[in-house]
Amino acid sequence: MKIILEKLDLKTILILGLIIVILFMRMCNGDSTETNNKIINVDGKKYEVIKHTTDTVIVPVKQIEYRNGKTIYVEKPIYVNVPAKVDTILILKDYFAKYTYKDTLKLKDSLGYITITDTISKNKILNRLFEANINKMIIKDSIFIKDLPRNQFFLGVTAGFDRTNIVNFFGPNLVLKTKEDKMYSLGIGYGLDKNISVLGGIYWNLSKKNKK
Repeated sequence: MKIILEKLDLKTILILGLIIVILFMRMCNGDSTETNNKIINVDGKKYEVIKHTTDTVIVPVKQIEYRNGKTIYVEKPIYVNVPAKVDTILILKDYFAKYTYKDTLKLKDSLGYITITDTISKNKILNRLFEANINKMIIKDSIFIKDLPRNQFFLGVTAGFDRTNIVNFFGPNLVLKTKEDKMYSLGIGYGLDKNISVLGGIYWNLSKKNKK
């Protein structure tokens, strides 16, 4: 809009400019941090949370450990009576034979399993093999943030042009961009005819509407 006023002196123009600034400040009522999303504090600064995701990633971990039978603790043996009639050859054959025992322990909640393999000969453990296949669960917590919406002020110059005078008026212009992404402008234009024009406008973000 454009309102043509009567001729004003410099003092009146300054007062009018101050009134315009006050009007802009009144447009900024409300807290600049208002938002429907969650607000978090990072290093003393507030941010708006735009997305929060929690993912559980399963990473298979395999560990194998070998132990020599000499390093395995053995308790003191307990002897029992031997029957009168025994097959000595069979006993010796069994004594020198190698036996492999394998046992698997399945863990709860799909955490994996542990396998123990023992090799025994001459009534002793020759070696022991541990094999662990564990599903390691890693929880990935991601927070996406952005700066809080704030009112912003812009100060510039407005000018009008025509064929006769080229520049027919010019003056300062104050623009307010609100948290809701709307823009309001107020300014003063001083014409070559020495008249003062009060300029005002309101703007909408069309590209934002098209994204919806």
